[in-house]
Amino acid sequence: MSEPKSDLLSRLWDEFRIMPFPRGFYRREPDGECMVSMDTSLAGCVSVALEGSLDDGRREVLRTRIAILGKILPSIGDDEYGTKYFTLLYEMAVLAAELDHARGE
Repeated sequence: MSEPKSDLLSRLWDEFRIMPFPRGFYRREPDGECMVSMDTSLAGCVSVALEGSLDDGRREVLRTRIAILGKILPSIGDDEYGTKYFTLLYEMAVLAAELDHARGE
């Protein structure tokens, strides 16, 4: 049986929280996107989703930022750690959106 989404999100969050932000991305802005802001906004939404339902504003942040990060990920492949970090962030954000949607059904 597969791991419930909430348990998976919690496990991924625990893994993510101990990862330092990729040094090369403090000033790197692929496609004009501030990756510090991307990290902060998505991680904040994931954190709230772990506790319960998201408000409409956070749902919109997740929706738009997931799309942007999904578009950016291929362009950062030259940084192995950065790719790992932002891929995990992306996966958690998608999972948080799915979990929030399931809660609303």
